[in-house]
Amino acid sequence: MSVCPARKLPLVATATFSLLLLPALAAAQSTPKFEYGKADAPAKVDPAKPAPPPKVEWKVQAKGGLLLTTGNSESKNGTLGLDASRKEGNNKLALTGAFAYGRSTTVSPIVTADMPPVIIGLDRQTVTTIDSWISKGRYDRFFTTNNSGYASAQAAADQIAGKTFYGGGQIGYSRQLVNTPKNVLVTELGYDYSYERYVQQTGKTIDPVSIQSARLFAGETLKLSATTGVAASVEALFNLNTEGKAINVNTGMPGVNAFKDTRINGKASLTTNLHKQLSIAFGFTLRYDQNPAPLPLPAGAPPGAAYAPNFVPFADKVDTLTEATLIYTFL
Repeated sequence: MSVCPARKLPLVATATFSLLLLPALAAAQSTPKFEYGKADAPAKVDPAKPAPPPKVEWKVQAKGGLLLTTGNSESKNGTLGLDASRKEGNNKLALTGAFAYGRSTTVSPIVTADMPPVIIGLDRQTVTTIDSWISKGRYDRFFTTNNSGYASAQAAADQIAGKTFYGGGQIGYSRQLVNTPKNVLVTELGYDYSYERYVQQTGKTIDPVSIQSARLFAGETLKLSATTGVAASVEALFNLNTEGKAINVNTGMPGVNAFKDTRINGKASLTTNLHKQLSIAFGFTLRYDQNPAPLPLPAGAPPGAAYAPNFVPFADKVDTLTEATLIYTFL
């Protein structure tokens, strides 16, 4: 059985400065969130006075963008995102949600059956180019200033990448190697469970896959000035189990061995404060999947169409996302 890589879809990377700075949009998987807990330094306690109750810290941020074009180029793209966290004493809970959707209209020729073919008209077809969402929750329990345990769960989908649903959970240990007012460096070691359900193809059944992985993470934040900071992180997931039902990208047949479905997520960003609660952020995200999902039928395929029995296209192994975003902090 032959295996054919999918043709790369063009990425849309547009930043429009007007009333809003619109984030760049890409027809790729939902952007994973790289977050880790940070404990405050222990406060000085006067033994003669009763200990004050733990301070409750709330943070809520919203971001979004909209891009509409008409005429020769017709497209509608939008993104929404919300981050919220609550920290009280040695406990922190963080919630994240994001949604991206886009449709574009392309022009295709209407040709005759003559040889050579003759174009007798033009047809416009509207296809969905972005359709993804993600939600995630994470709990951190700080044992000391630099040591903590974490547990998280997420649910997401990316129709364009062939996944109707993917989700799971993580648990592990987090250690702050550097913790200064200007620089924080964190490493994490843990376990990841992922469940993936795929877009079904005509005449074929693609079984869902469960993946158990070892998780390694490193992330650093650096404060450049009172208003500007940079951050970078990388997460690696190494599958520990044999995925008997997963379609192998190299053979087109079921069966992926342990350590043959490595996934790597990297992110870098720069954020600067514009005015009080308003900030602007520039970010770059890279996602690598050693054994990506089989691609669904492309939009616009005739009803009842199916891939040939010996043809198995897969999603690209590498996705990137470049974005510029306005962020408003409510709390």
